[in-house]
Amino acid sequence: MQTITAVKNLSTALPVKRSLNTDKTEALPTPMIYGLHKKIIKVCIWVNIFLCALQITENPIKAVRAMKKLKQLRDNSREGHSILKYAKVDNKYYYSLNAPGWPSKAFSKYIVNNIKKLDPLSGPLTLDTIVFGVTKKCGYQCEHCFEWDALNKPETLSRENLLSIVHSFEEAGITQLQLSGGEPLNRLDDIIYLLKNIKKETKVWLYTSGYHLTEERATLLKRHGLTGIIVSLDHWMPELHNKFRGMMNAFEWAEKAVANARKNNLVACLSLCATKEFISRKNLSRYAELAKGRGISFIQVLEPRAVGHYAEKDVHLSERQIAVPEDFYITYNYNKDYVNYPSVLYHGFYSRRTGCAGGGKYFLYVDTDGDVHNCTFCRHKLFSALHDPIEENLTNMLKGGCSAFINSCKNVEQ
Repeated sequence: MQTITAVKNLSTALPVKRSLNTDKTEALPTPMIYGLHKKIIKVCIWVNIFLCALQITENPIKAVRAMKKLKQLRDNSREGHSILKYAKVDNKYYYSLNAPGWPSKAFSKYIVNNIKKLDPLSGPLTLDTIVFGVTKKCGYQCEHCFEWDALNKPETLSRENLLSIVHSFEEAGITQLQLSGGEPLNRLDDIIYLLKNIKKETKVWLYTSGYHLTEERATLLKRHGLTGIIVSLDHWMPELHNKFRGMMNAFEWAEKAVANARKNNLVACLSLCATKEFISRKNLSRYAELAKGRGISFIQVLEPRAVGHYAEKDVHLSERQIAVPEDFYITYNYNKDYVNYPSVLYHGFYSRRTGCAGGGKYFLYVDTDGDVHNCTFCRHKLFSALHDPIEENLTNMLKGGCSAFINSCKNVEQ
């Protein structure tokens, strides 16, 4: 561990290349690291992974075998491509929104959990992440909202209920908590309450429209342990994003949220619902330029699903349309010409190759009533996170699988 610390200290002194100003707004320094800096950190991370594997297997040969299995799973999801860049924020290195930053206790726990998943006899089931809708309140009228039917109704979960649910999933091994809604900033005091009372190694992210994420609020959230924000931004053109969100100045608030997050060393990410109307190489390229100029670490690409406000609507992408964001994902992640651009996460890309990560396999969704679903798009209550036993129901979730995956996540227009 002294070697890892020494190399990490050396890495913090390495220069980070700055991105060019590609927008009228003053560009922020890129959080991306690559080249020698990235290679050094990669070695450190793999040493950490080996030590985690050794902790479980108590045998160096078995530890190496476990590492190879992890690598194979990763390679399958990326079609053999190797990561060229990491995001560095507040002296932590991130290669995915789905993994805690390195170095941290949460990262080591995440690796241990995933090694255990390779061996069903290794112990209790483990879960990486829960996405938790903590409020029904929202002033926006978003075109694609999956919680549309619940919006702006009376809250059913108290702050004590929220904490009880999170504690239950912490016992199931989660390392990451992603707070959603509604607009979670409408329950800012309750989020602070959660941050104060959950385990320190549980890393917390906030899904937000950015509305009223002032610098003061960003400072408060950072002070109490928030890791990062995932800001919904659905177009690079302000007027089209505002229209999609049903809120004047939605684009302006999203930009302010990102700037305030960056000022406070929060990881800043953008989440895009890639609709039929948006999908084009030009739009994705302009979106990436905007994200780069704002100092964004990750761009998350989501495909529209016929749930919530999109229920019974013709929103699924065709195979021809899907080819565009898939090319975007490969180009901006694995082409050396784009190493100082944000990394791209595209769940549709992974699920079509390695299966759905939801349904308790790696993550699940807890809605604003405390009910558990396979994911945010598979709207079928499986059990109550507030009243039902977690471990037994997680086992049942895994056995049942994500039934909606076949009919929704894999199903595209021909």
